[in-house]
Amino acid sequence: MKEKEVVKAIEDHVSRQNDGWKFIMGKEVLTKQAFLQKLGKDKKFRTTVIALVYNLSIDILTRKSSSE
Repeated sequence: MKEKEVVKAIEDHVSRQNDGWKFIMGKEVLTKQAFLQKLGKDKKFRTTVIALVYNLSIDILTRKSSSE
């Protein structure tokens, strides 16, 4: 997936969450609106979030089941 596609998927997913949704990274806590705004404007933040999505996806896809 291209970066724009990943960002769009993140935006779509977060937009569907309830208004109490929060993004927590370290000491920073962002509301849904603040997260979407920062994702759109802050390239370093966007790059970090995309890296988190890719890394989590790889972890999930390569995870061994507990029965193996």
